[in-house]
Amino acid sequence: MASEKTFEELRQSLETAKEHPLDTGWDIYHYLKANVENMESQEARTLLACYIKMELEKPSLLHSLMLSVALRMAKRFTDFNFARFFDMWTYPGIARITGYVDFYDDVHKHYHIYDSFSRHFVAIDPHIAPIVGGFVEFTPIIPREGRFKTAVIHRTMKEQEGLASFGMYEAVVMRVNAKVGFFQYKITSAIRRTEEGMIADYGTAFLGTESLTEGQRVGLLLFLKRDKDRIKRNYVARIISKNQ
Repeated sequence: MASEKTFEELRQSLETAKEHPLDTGWDIYHYLKANVENMESQEARTLLACYIKMELEKPSLLHSLMLSVALRMAKRFTDFNFARFFDMWTYPGIARITGYVDFYDDVHKHYHIYDSFSRHFVAIDPHIAPIVGGFVEFTPIIPREGRFKTAVIHRTMKEQEGLASFGMYEAVVMRVNAKVGFFQYKITSAIRRTEEGMIADYGTAFLGTESLTEGQRVGLLLFLKRDKDRIKRNYVARIISKNQ
């Protein structure tokens, strides 16, 4: 892996890029990573364009890291068209999907997002800031190795659009314990298959501000989430009350 280069060394690397395209790709990445905060927009965009023109392996660690640099550029340069760059960056097989924004880690500036298949993604200091408890349209970046999945957010979604796209589980309330703030439910609709684990057809969830009764039909925004004991279990993020 290349180390950080001076501008003169980077220029020489670019002039002979055809002889060592991967090394030059790393040189561009390290130079941008170290200097983008002090660069002019045109200079940074030119280097990014040089990288895109190279025929390099996709997906790869370098390709993912270049996306992180582009996200920094999107926050710094108002004339940088991130959407256009992303279309050129994307490799075949990546699609835009709907995600639910579960919570925000203000220490690491990470938004934690789940899709309807219970996959957990992290949006790192995104250029489009979502709303916790809301929905986003995003592209998942899933590495060949490792379990750290990232999300590139394209837009926030309105409530009804997000609910419809994410999908709800139909369920019936089996028991309500208002005193301790829990209710038990049984899922009555088909359960989606997921590689993250098995969604249980029976479960318990917090009532929150809902006033439910036994036998009531509800819609559940539900996915698997890891508990403190590291085991993934049903997690009800939203309850939609329905008529008896």
